[in-house]
Amino acid sequence: MRQDIKLIRKQFRITRQEDNKIKEMMREQQLESFSEFLRQNLLKKESHEDVLIRWFTLWQSQKIEQISRDILQVTTLAEQSNQVTAEHLRIILTCVQELIAEVNQAIPLSQDFRDKYMGG
Repeated sequence: MRQDIKLIRKQFRITRQEDNKIKEMMREQQLESFSEFLRQNLLKKESHEDVLIRWFTLWQSQKIEQISRDILQVTTLAEQSNQVTAEHLRIILTCVQELIAEVNQAIPLSQDFRDKYMGG
């Protein structure tokens, strides 16, 4: 029976340390293809749920970081044009930063991100 494989591109950020760990795991499992590595490790029945939760959590934290960066950028533009909306956007930014702080308790965020967007 022919196995259909659909090409799907997903993009995500990882640190150099995470990249090295993935490469090490691939060597340990004797896999050269990242696609094969993902399929084998994401679709294992015994740890399927745990792995999916970790990948979803990583994706979720990155989305929250992106929201914070976007709001900060819009706030900066609004402040430069002296619009009243800057105050409102600062309130939203504070909420997002507090949300990120909560997420950080479960998923440590990079020091660079905390320094840049949360004031350390």
